[in-house]
Amino acid sequence: MDLSEITGISGMPGLFKIVGHRADGLILTSMVDDKTQFVSGRTNLFSTLNDITLYTTDEPATLKEVLASIKKNEAATPVPDVKNEAALKAWLEVVLPTYDKEKVHVSDMKKLAKWYTLLNSKNLIEELTAEKTVTEEGKEELSADAKKENKPKVTKTDHSTKAHTKPAPVKKITTPRKAS
Repeated sequence: MDLSEITGISGMPGLFKIVGHRADGLILTSMVDDKTQFVSGRTNLFSTLNDITLYTTDEPATLKEVLASIKKNEAATPVPDVKNEAALKAWLEVVLPTYDKEKVHVSDMKKLAKWYTLLNSKNLIEELTAEKTVTEEGKEELSADAKKENKPKVTKTDHSTKAHTKPAPVKKITTPRKAS
């Protein structure tokens, strides 16, 4: 699984796994209760987790980097209760010391803590933060650290070849003449 396969939806709690695409929305499975549903793209905004970043004083930090940092520091600083704002701020200070204190709001910290707890309960943190490299054959392999954990190799098919067809001829539109 990859961060691009998981999405957050504005106005809906939790995270969702993308099961399928339709022209007017997505077919999603809730990671909280495993219910599958169609969510319209006309009324909802989707944010895949690989597109989410946190403001820092330097370059923005990707969610993948933040999740890896939380996992690394989990033994020393466990995820606090989301109702305790002071504990959330202290926790994020340890996990991501360079976060921008003016731009990152407490609601963002709460969402990060909830998402991490949900993904960790499904044992997906190691899989989502593992570094993947693409080989010459177009296959993705996990890094040496992920191989040590006996994770299976992930293959990626190459769909970049497209059929070469001629464009359709332009239709000439004619209007009937008026009778005289």
